[in-house]
Amino acid sequence: MLNRLTALMILTFKEGVRDRALVGIGLFSLMLMGASLVVISLFMRELNKVAVDVNLSAITFAGLMMTFFVSINLMAKDMDKHTIYCVLSKPISRSEYIWGKFLGIMLLILAAFVILTGCSTLILLITKTFYSQWFVAFEWLPFYKAVYTELLMFAVLNAMVIFFSTITTSSFITLLFSLSIYIAGQTIEEVVLYLKTQPNIALSGFVETMIDICQYILPNLAVFDMKINAAHALPISWTYLACVTAYGLIYSSILLVSASLIFRKRELM
Repeated sequence: MLNRLTALMILTFKEGVRDRALVGIGLFSLMLMGASLVVISLFMRELNKVAVDVNLSAITFAGLMMTFFVSINLMAKDMDKHTIYCVLSKPISRSEYIWGKFLGIMLLILAAFVILTGCSTLILLITKTFYSQWFVAFEWLPFYKAVYTELLMFAVLNAMVIFFSTITTSSFITLLFSLSIYIAGQTIEEVVLYLKTQPNIALSGFVETMIDICQYILPNLAVFDMKINAAHALPISWTYLACVTAYGLIYSSILLVSASLIFRKRELM
């Protein structure tokens, strides 16, 4: 089983590398990082915070574009071109196909993150050389921890993409659902806090129940966003990282197990 998963993971990784969109996403992200060298010169203070935030945002942008375009296309391509029949004709179960696809996509995103983080490190080193007085309090560890939590967020998002790909026949619907979940996951915590702390907002019992249900069902993606901590050199505890890691892995596993169960019963036309 392990050999089959590894083979499918590598095959998915190679398919993703061949995607032309990947080159454009990578180049645009590198341009954003390079532009930070020019952008920060327009600010009068807190240049270190601006530089860190721009570089982390560029890495996040690359991950989002890869998730919403490359990952969805990798799943849809097998269905549209019927290459999934060739894969499933081998001694590979549908559950192994789901997990192999996920691992291959995450390997692709991990490789992109490693390259972009290396480039970001180089750019920050250059920026630190020119504006050393602003980087006195800067620390590398919170920066790399923020990159790690972003990677966890994309594990959840790509598990979501695979889950929706198993219940829909259209890549556009998968994109729409995944994008909606991303927006909701980024804002659900603030929305719930606002609704429950404003005395002038009266909510019916049904609405409060629906809000509570959405709060627990939707992924809280805000917990993975550590840009502010990295920009302000605020410590990110190892305990928090462990909790976030467990949350991301458990949520992703639930989605993938659900996707496997649904995909087993799906009729492939």
